[in-house]
Amino acid sequence: MRRPNRARPSGGDAELQMAPLIDAVFLLLTYFLFTISLATIEGLLPSELAMGNQFEEKKIPIEEQKREVIIRVVQTGERVQFFIDDWPASNFESVASHLEGLRPDSVVVIDAGPSVAYEHVIRLYNRCLKTGVQDVVFPLSSSAGKGAPRS
Repeated sequence: MRRPNRARPSGGDAELQMAPLIDAVFLLLTYFLFTISLATIEGLLPSELAMGNQFEEKKIPIEEQKREVIIRVVQTGERVQFFIDDWPASNFESVASHLEGLRPDSVVVIDAGPSVAYEHVIRLYNRCLKTGVQDVVFPLSSSAGKGAPRS
């Protein structure tokens, strides 16, 4: 008696089933993705502790902020008043002496009211340049014309 051959069914072409094969590939892919280590090895990173004191210490200079001085010029009647950082100055010479004490990298904001004559603004601007202050700024909207300094 002959034993039946179960490897090939009789009368048909054998087809390879792709769905289980694709499932197995995706399972292997997810396994390798989850088991891979993406962290860097700490011993390879340059650090001061690992290197010791082999290199000279480099001190990074601290960048100082530029000092900003706001000078408001207000016209009250026939008199022109000056305010330095919202503190009243007695006259133009006290403003000029304050400008003498500034460093050259300071920023001076000249905030003149709309009724102030240009000669006072130009005089103040020229004094800033004479003292060595190069950064002189004029604001777009003046608050000095409101009469009193901002608080």
